Amino acid sequence: MNFSTFFSEQARKPTGLFGHFYISKVFDKGNIEINTFTKETLDIKKGDYILEIGCGTGLLINEIANDLDNGFIEGIDFSKNMVSIAKKKNKKNIRRKKVTIHTANFDEFNFKEDFYDKIFSVNTIYFWENPKFTISKIFNLLNPNGILVLSFHEKQDMVKMELNEDIFQLYFIKEVFYLLRIDGKLNNVEIISKESHLKCNYCAIGIK
Repeated sequence: MNFSTFFSEQARKPTGLFGHFYISKVFDKGNIEINTFTKETLDIKKGDYILEIGCGTGLLINEIANDLDNGFIEGIDFSKNMVSIAKKKNKKNIRRKKVTIHTANFDEFNFKEDFYDKIFSVNTIYFWENPKFTISKIFNLLNPNGILVLSFHEKQDMVKMELNEDIFQLYFIKEVFYLLRIDGKLNNVEIISKESHLKCNYCAIGIK
């Protein structure tokens, strides 16, 4: 296995010591700007019930929970390594029953339907095995007028990273738009962007 394949697999689902100690730091450092952009776009309100798909190290959950007044946030990730780190980072808010983090595959996990005010995910769309199923499930979980924020980097920037494209499904902006609007049946879909010093960050927004 070459390094491109190994790194791509670890980015999808961190495992072992490499995943626990190295990839976790790559996630936390590399996602600072897109996480900040995502949080701004979510525009958290008092009493929001929120779900993050692919929560990684739980860094963004912790930031949101600390600012969330009288609300609740859940995270889910299928990497045991990442959930272990996320639970440690969110220990205080888990104890206060403000945060819950699940170890599971989102597509296979049972959540309450018509429940969440906001659902978001950062840099996970590349790994969705069945995007139409996943986006349809997200639609069902959102309450009426609930909001999805899907954060990603566009294909033209990602190809420069020499990732294994059998593992990473890369997207152009219009493809993400169609996924939300056509397959996801979300309304008022728009994709906003914010430049960073490395590559442009995108947030796709849709309303149920």
